[in-house]
Amino acid sequence: MLYKSEEHFSLMGSVDDYIAQAIDRLNSDDIGAAIQMYREALKLDPSDPTALTGLGAALDESGELESAIECYRKALKAAPDDVIARSGLGVVYEQQGNIDLATKEYRAALSLDQQTAFLHIAYARDRHKKSLIREKEGYESKVKELEERIDRYASTTEAVDRDVAEDFPK
Repeated sequence: MLYKSEEHFSLMGSVDDYIAQAIDRLNSDDIGAAIQMYREALKLDPSDPTALTGLGAALDESGELESAIECYRKALKAAPDDVIARSGLGVVYEQQGNIDLATKEYRAALSLDQQTAFLHIAYARDRHKKSLIREKEGYESKVKELEERIDRYASTTEAVDRDVAEDFPK
């Protein structure tokens, strides 16, 4: 069930319920709602590694890289062998351009479970690429809007200049 206000979240129940809702939201690209659901789960269990890892992924996707790192580190403190948290941390470091730390985390994840690490790294990179494409499309839309405003402004100023010129011939 979907809830519209935060006071209704307390009716949902367990950490697992919140995590399931968060995953649904993340998969439907409702990142803000996913973040909220993960945070609700963490109110019930602040050290739940699955909720921390999920929140890290959602924060990464929303561009909050430092907060994502913090969540992944907390998840790894609670579950040092969490392949998803370790590879997710690597992806965030990669996005920041920190190749040494990204490589370190990828190697650690791969040493724990190669298949899961490879799949998660590919998945996280793909979601990041899609979020960049959405961001680019947003900018392109804004540029188009600004170009239209510039054209309207140019037309308006030309009309004003013509009207003024009629009143003040040379």
